[in-house]
Amino acid sequence: MNILITGTSSGLGKEIFNELKKDKKNYFFLINRKSEIKSKNVKTYNVNLSNHRLLKNKIKKIITDSKKRIDLIICNAAQGVFGNVDEIKIKEFKNDMDVNFYSHLLIIKSLLPLMKKNRYGHIINISSGAGIVGLKKSASYSVSKSCMQILIESIHQELVRYNIFSKNIFPGPTKTNFTKKNKYIKHKVHMNGENVTKISKIVIKNLFKKKINLFCQKKTFGAFLIKTFPHLK
Repeated sequence: MNILITGTSSGLGKEIFNELKKDKKNYFFLINRKSEIKSKNVKTYNVNLSNHRLLKNKIKKIITDSKKRIDLIICNAAQGVFGNVDEIKIKEFKNDMDVNFYSHLLIIKSLLPLMKKNRYGHIINISSGAGIVGLKKSASYSVSKSCMQILIESIHQELVRYNIFSKNIFPGPTKTNFTKKNKYIKHKVHMNGENVTKISKIVIKNLFKKKINLFCQKKTFGAFLIKTFPHLK
């Protein structure tokens, strides 16, 4: 299976990759900012996801290197600027959108013709509870993650007839370097969050299920229920 993953240099993306590479039949096309993994079945493409011009060139290279077949896309890379709305600059909002949403939209749109031609594919968005419910001091990150969630829900309905399944997987509170950087939630997450290795294994189990939204922890599913059925509050 040919697998494209964004953001595997650390955290959940790295753990997902480590789990999937145990199957020697898998071939990987990894998009990272800096890291490079040397292996005969792994190709890395270093690019800042906010640089869409360079990203387009890397995608063209991936199409060639994969012999025009990508079976699984895992949109994992993300960044976030945190603080009150009036403290976050517009360019910082835009950069979060460029990395978290528009770069993955570009990847998906570029590879969809291949998936349609092959009549097979899975598109995974590693989502966040912040994309379900707006969180204090997390507006920029929440907005970008929410956009990805809605995109996946929309294209799922468009692509099922091509045997292509899109889904959001919500890891829930997880102990990673990313959460450590968010001073507003790091204490809570690192007190109550799950181990990243445990969550990666749950993600792997859910990769090929055909539901639109899948939850690794009950906490995030609870937020989804409240958002969908507000009378449950």
